[in-house]
Amino acid sequence: GGGRVTLAEGRYLCGRIDLKSGVELHIERGAVLLGSANAADFPDVETDFWDTAYAPRFNKRCFIYAENCEDIAITGRGVIDCQGEAYVVPMTEAEMAARPLMSFVRKPMPLPEGSTPLSEATTMVGAYPHPLDPRNTSLAPARVVMLMGCRNVLVEDITMQNQFAGWSYWVSGCCNVHFHRAAINAAVDMPNNDGIHVNCSANVTISDCNITCGDDCIVVRAYSAPLGQDTVCEKVAVSNCNLTSHTCAVRVGWINDGTMRNCTFSNLNITESRMGICMYLPANPAEARMSDQGHEATLIENISFSNITIDRNYDAPVFIGIDPHNLCRGIRHVYFSGIRAFSVGMPVVRGRADCHVDHIGFTDCRFSQIGYEDIPTKFATRLAAKNQPISHPVFEAVDDLYLNGTFFDLK
Repeated sequence: GGGRVTLAEGRYLCGRIDLKSGVELHIERGAVLLGSANAADFPDVETDFWDTAYAPRFNKRCFIYAENCEDIAITGRGVIDCQGEAYVVPMTEAEMAARPLMSFVRKPMPLPEGSTPLSEATTMVGAYPHPLDPRNTSLAPARVVMLMGCRNVLVEDITMQNQFAGWSYWVSGCCNVHFHRAAINAAVDMPNNDGIHVNCSANVTISDCNITCGDDCIVVRAYSAPLGQDTVCEKVAVSNCNLTSHTCAVRVGWINDGTMRNCTFSNLNITESRMGICMYLPANPAEARMSDQGHEATLIENISFSNITIDRNYDAPVFIGIDPHNLCRGIRHVYFSGIRAFSVGMPVVRGRADCHVDHIGFTDCRFSQIGYEDIPTKFATRLAAKNQPISHPVFEAVDDLYLNGTFFDLK
């Protein structure tokens, strides 16, 4: 029948929670909703509402779950603490050398007798759809909050921390979803600690949030395979947020996503991130379908970025790229204005011979190059020994590019 469930000051240890329509989970200041350190307390989601065979990372487990619900909320000044440290182990020196922005790897599930898991240090994102890839055998739930096909959702004031080396929020096939004054404090050196994934959803706002992540902070995608029908992701508005990511602060698109359109990103502070704004469409893996690889030809259009500061950025402040064999219809009508960036790398906009990037504009932007020595973190020191960002602006296979009042200060 709905209503408010209130957690007063104290600590509450539990496994998976299923939200129902009309329910507000309200966590008061001083209250901590503590995720179990026992993976068995997070069983697979079993449902006919969506196709779980297409769950990203082949992982159907989460902490808080809602499907086909309306008028639900997670609110309050309290904390959701996932006890993520229980699901990871420290990297070796060799592993950290291979992945300089990471310090931990996941604990794997027990594997079939005689199986040899692949090393997480050598499996980079998009490289291996192998079933024994550590991303696909993680003991941890792959998402903290999973919202599938929900309507009228509010996430307000809540703080999430110590994620399970998995996404904080997966918003898939939803409409009218609002994040306001939420905080995500994920360890920057744990794998796949993403912030908010907005997938195949419409009318989504993310405002006044502070997000720190090991992986992407805010993601807009159109991976429709779990939903059973091609679904556009559109009308996403992100504003007044502070973002830090060891991958991308903002990402739009992934392997063979569908259509993403009519989205705005404004008044953002991006600090100490690997990349600031990324629209990179990777190639299809040759071996087999990746766990969250779509089947559509990607179209990204009518996207704007305005009044954004990017400071102490480890790589490119803006990266747009289309790999060979990606099923891409186009990236077009993407506009940047009022961008001020201090970054080791320079902007890259790289289309493909058979799929140009079209109508790209930069107005009143300034990109200043810095060195790793200008970023006072241990991760910058590690990256300096391995990473070589592109040190000049790149515009390739681009139609209708305009640069108005835009400057590039090379070191």
